[in-house]
Amino acid sequence: MFHLESFWFRQNESEEEKTQLGESVLVWIHSEANDMANRTSVLRKMVKNIRWLSQKVSCNRVILHSFAHLDENKAEPDFAAVLIDDVAVKLHQQGFEVNMVPFGHFFEFDMHVKGPSLAKVFKQF
Repeated sequence: MFHLESFWFRQNESEEEKTQLGESVLVWIHSEANDMANRTSVLRKMVKNIRWLSQKVSCNRVILHSFAHLDENKAEPDFAAVLIDDVAVKLHQQGFEVNMVPFGHFFEFDMHVKGPSLAKVFKQF
């Protein structure tokens, strides 16, 4: 998770249109195969950790981004996509502004990560 000053992404370098967001908590999400058996716990812990960091840095906007292509121990894509959607719903129900980078695509992006130690947090469960 990163506390950002700003973030933008676009699917294709030749496209002019970018999705641009200001201060946010960006959450890179990697679902592992064993998460499928522990779905309820993973969902609860993920929402809890995102909420914790967002409150610590006083930021109400969250960006969810799949990061599964970096590991060999991936959950099934359908599972990962639904899990991310469920995280978005739970956070939205708790009053967060939630933005999602579309699942399953590669994007050009730019982010400005803030400097304090809480601007970069890793959680695994």
